[in-house]
Amino acid sequence: MADRPEVHLRMLTAEDAEWVVDADERSATAIARGHDWQVEKLAAELEEGVWASDDRWGWGIVVDGDPAGFALVTGLDKGDARMTIRVAPESRGKGAGREVLRQLADHHFQAHDSLMRLTGRAHEHNVPMQRAFNAAGFRMEARYRDSYEMPNGSYAAEWGYALTRADWEAGRHVAGNRGWDLHGLTFEIEETVEGPEPAGLLAKFLQEGRRAIARYDSHRISDGELAGILDGDVLVYRFIHVEERRSGSREVTGGGRARVQRRGDLRMEIVDDWSDEHGGHGRRVLIERHDSRTVRSAEDPDALPAVEPPSD
Repeated sequence: MADRPEVHLRMLTAEDAEWVVDADERSATAIARGHDWQVEKLAAELEEGVWASDDRWGWGIVVDGDPAGFALVTGLDKGDARMTIRVAPESRGKGAGREVLRQLADHHFQAHDSLMRLTGRAHEHNVPMQRAFNAAGFRMEARYRDSYEMPNGSYAAEWGYALTRADWEAGRHVAGNRGWDLHGLTFEIEETVEGPEPAGLLAKFLQEGRRAIARYDSHRISDGELAGILDGDVLVYRFIHVEERRSGSREVTGGGRARVQRRGDLRMEIVDDWSDEHGGHGRRVLIERHDSRTVRSAEDPDALPAVEPPSD
């Protein structure tokens, strides 16, 4: 596995204003708006100490020795601080995002005795940032509906994440091997080894730590949901769905044990053994549906893209 990038945070100074504005402009997307800063105004604010106060702090992100983005933390004097992070496009996909989150937690919980929560938001389609939060030990706490205005005037939801002081003291943000991260991934049926063929089966996962849930459906199954615990590479779960039959629909409940593993093409696959209360059982193989937003590499297949959350 390739080495992780070397990530450092340092205090922003007035001399950083030009590259900070450049990084902000280049990292802005429809789901992560830029700040529309002016170099001269930002330089003056940094010179005056606006971003080095009891309430807010500005950090420069350095990856492998080069300036690669910035992090802003506000509300430090209220005990419930919020982060905004930007990583330049060329530094994404290396796991830098989660390391920035971990270092922010270490610094601000140590430096601010009254700080109880460190929070952030990610656009509902910003799966890489959601996965970075999860990898850094942050818990998904809320879904803010219609909270983010898109360029076309429509509104989208944001996911809210938080790391508490108790989480930090317990070392959740630096825990070792957390096992697989299924959050935001969609799996589709590839092969049925045993049992009925669930044509068109799709399952989309959400995950918080070891807890995983998935919503799924197929040509004959609707309103399916499973919930379980992921221990290493094994997911033990219970499920419920509605099955459409010629004689009508029926509710089906049951459970299963699924093993998560990596294929040669770096996509994840799930080998799933299940049974239900009606006596049905089977084994099937599901494969991760390709998503161009999820960046992986052969050397570091678990690297998380560092696409960042929208700004205030």
